Amino acid sequence: MTENVVSIRGRGRPKFDQAHKQAADRFQQACGKISVSKTVSLPLWRQLAEQLEAVIRAGELEPHSRMPSEEALKEMFGVSRTVVRNAMQTLANRGLVVKVHRKGIFVDAPPLETAFLTSNLSVYDDMVSRGHQVSTNTFEFQRAEAEQEERDALQLKDDETVIRIGRLFWMDEKPITYTHMTLHGGKLPGFETLNIENRSILGLIRERYGRRLRRCERWFRAVIAPDYVCEAMGVAPGTPMMWIESIAYEADNTPLEFYRAYYNSDAASMHLSIVD
Repeated sequence: MTENVVSIRGRGRPKFDQAHKQAADRFQQACGKISVSKTVSLPLWRQLAEQLEAVIRAGELEPHSRMPSEEALKEMFGVSRTVVRNAMQTLANRGLVVKVHRKGIFVDAPPLETAFLTSNLSVYDDMVSRGHQVSTNTFEFQRAEAEQEERDALQLKDDETVIRIGRLFWMDEKPITYTHMTLHGGKLPGFETLNIENRSILGLIRERYGRRLRRCERWFRAVIAPDYVCEAMGVAPGTPMMWIESIAYEADNTPLEFYRAYYNSDAASMHLSIVD
């Protein structure tokens, strides 16, 4: 691997480190330790993409800063143009870089994401734990007779009630979920009298009732959100969203929460980490 960012080649065109010296210096400082090797099992383009992604997510390259051209990256890392192009396309697909026609490649702000997919946290808890500003708007909050779907999910007897909660969530002022939560009413006496606005429901349950979720089952499918959901979230009609259903259980393996939501992945992608 060479020591300096190698510049764009081409008749009459300036080198990258000459035309954009500050950007070149910042890139070299942030990425000078990146290396790719044919002795590693991962393809070269994945090695390059993953190391550049780590640098961008760590904030070592500022959003909107200029990156070297594909030709300059090719020479800097000693790889083919195809390797660079595949790596850049991967970063673009992940929302980390943007290619501007006739101007170049620029770092984009890392997209927001949640780990709700693989944790027992609620969306609210997960967003707050990541340092995001979360706001809610409650459109339903009542104790009610259970509908059959709720009764089946929560394994309720015929005379048992539920706590039904409908809320809109915003993360950093972006609409993220339109949520219906149904709780086992018999386990939460008086819950419907509490103030839940801009509070974590599961956090409140932990504080007031000492109840904790230990596992959950979740189902996902892509849908076109209904017009009333789009209107409430302030997004365009026909916006594609993720439909989520979840049943969460306590340590004794009895269900406490039945959760359904429209999730706006334009506001934040879902992060999935798999460990062997």
